[in-house]
Amino acid sequence: GQTLSIVPRSGALPAAVHVVEERTVGPSLGQDSIEAGIRAGAVGALLVIVFMVLYFRLSGMVAVAALVLNILGLLACMAGFHATLTLPGIAGIVLTIGMAVDTNVLIFERIREELRNKKTVLSAIDAGYSRAYRTIIDAHVTNLLSAVALMWFGTGPIRGFAVTLSIGLIINLITAVGVSKMIFDAWSLRRRVNTISI
Repeated sequence: GQTLSIVPRSGALPAAVHVVEERTVGPSLGQDSIEAGIRAGAVGALLVIVFMVLYFRLSGMVAVAALVLNILGLLACMAGFHATLTLPGIAGIVLTIGMAVDTNVLIFERIREELRNKKTVLSAIDAGYSRAYRTIIDAHVTNLLSAVALMWFGTGPIRGFAVTLSIGLIINLITAVGVSKMIFDAWSLRRRVNTISI
């Protein structure tokens, strides 16, 4: 109020400033948006988990384990950077979940294709991962370049979205490709399976 009253006084004509209305917006409005975003993200993640388990059965469980590790790793990195969870950050997490599911669908469809070609379970898993790997790398690098551009040219919320997405994509490469492959390999070798639930 005092600063505003100084501005008109510094002009050619003196003018009095009267406060007609004064409002204070509390943090509850932002908090409501964050809670709604988290709810929407949780419902979306739950639907994705249900789809993966119903469509890919036991292999879907492996994908869900990798997805949970992905989200935990992303949240741990955000905590390490002392980042605040904002709506753009939540959007970055949701997009990361989408990329993780896309990665697993690519891999599993390749494995199914190899199994249809009468390959053994171990060789189908190896071939499925190696054939999907290049496509996965291409998709992740493209998204990472877009995220870097957003970080470079963007401001505030856009930069927050880009940072969350970048971290999520890097962790997704580790979990969806590395961790899930390790789970498949350990399970297949230990049980010496002839079939796989996929």
